[in-house]
Amino acid sequence: MAIRIITDSASDLELSDAKDWQVQVVPMSIQFGDRSYLDGLDLSKTEFYQKLLQGDESPTTAQPAPADFLQLFESARDAGDQVVVILLSSVLSGTFQSAVIAREMCGYADIHLIDSRSASTGIQLLVWEACRMRKAGASAQEIAQRLETLKDRVRIFAAIDTLEYLRRGGRLSDFQAGLGTVAKIKPLITVRDGAVSIIRKSFGLSAAVKQLGALLEEHPADRDFPFFLLYSDDIARSDLLLPKLESLGYYAEGLRRASLGPTIGTHIGPGALGIVYLEQE
Repeated sequence: MAIRIITDSASDLELSDAKDWQVQVVPMSIQFGDRSYLDGLDLSKTEFYQKLLQGDESPTTAQPAPADFLQLFESARDAGDQVVVILLSSVLSGTFQSAVIAREMCGYADIHLIDSRSASTGIQLLVWEACRMRKAGASAQEIAQRLETLKDRVRIFAAIDTLEYLRRGGRLSDFQAGLGTVAKIKPLITVRDGAVSIIRKSFGLSAAVKQLGALLEEHPADRDFPFFLLYSDDIARSDLLLPKLESLGYYAEGLRRASLGPTIGTHIGPGALGIVYLEQE
């Protein structure tokens, strides 16, 4: 009996990593005008940001349908495999509900659904731990129980250029988005309790980097887990974080870089940088 690990493309897991980790990825849909794309399959991250920056059309996202999960669940059921499914926060998307419906339709008890209450590489951290435990011989139930205890320790802190994309996607109100626009500041956001919120504001990028360092000092990382430098369209921007992180003892060779894919990038936009990690107990 094997254990299958499934996530969605909002995890921003690279296809090469998904193959190496033996993880199945269910894609979200990205809509530009009348053209629909599958995140990571027929729309790359580079192509997405090129289209986004052209500014002709605002993209929208759509969750996978229950049928997209049902096919994978039935395959696992027929093979007698256990399944662990780690998905985008249910506060941000209906993806988790689609998986719940698919499990009911499948009628198979050995499917364990995890609402990550997170996004992007925050989901990846949980996927990484699931893969590590699978390799160590844990059961699907043991993996699921462990992830439920870990997910509240996932920390995402990011500085973004504008709140406009979050406003367009309905993740922030017009009033909240206006606070950042009027003051010409760099908002710092996080994902807590499954939702996006503004936690701090800074004047300029260098101040934002200092704020990110301060947040890391307040919420130290667990060194037994990966630590991600997060960026949207410009990998060079993540270099701005290195001196601050190294001053806190987080050295470049121990850091991983990850870019926001189309699903999350639709709501964050270009110019973002941040840190994602698991906080110490």
